[in-house]
Amino acid sequence: MSIEEDVENTIDILARLKEEEGVILVEGQKDIESLINLGIKNKIIAVSQNNIFSVIDSISDKEVIVLTDFDKQGTFLFKRYVKELHSSGKKVITIYYRDLKKYLKKYVTGIEQIYPFLKRRGVIEEKEGLIWQ
Repeated sequence: MSIEEDVENTIDILARLKEEEGVILVEGQKDIESLINLGIKNKIIAVSQNNIFSVIDSISDKEVIVLTDFDKQGTFLFKRYVKELHSSGKKVITIYYRDLKKYLKKYVTGIEQIYPFLKRRGVIEEKEGLIWQ
């Protein structure tokens, strides 16, 4: 698959993510900033500085989207969060993580890098948000 196809698929995934209502779990503050810059308006929680059980207990939403980084540590955290969220009775949405990882892993390793990557590719303008092509 070409980089253009990967970028197009990424934009489609982000458009679907914008329609979701669940809370999003990410690793750190820079991940939150990247998603906000991409136009994601969901409640986003950075879990890096918090105990996973405290974070899960604080979530009142029934649906949780897990978006950790694509590196080894992020994959480990993804599996752990999914397991613990399931155990707590939450519906865990994993398709966004899996799809973004599938199309972006060869270009970026983390959620915080998605916005700069797409901006460099010319699909984002500074004040306009995403340009849907």
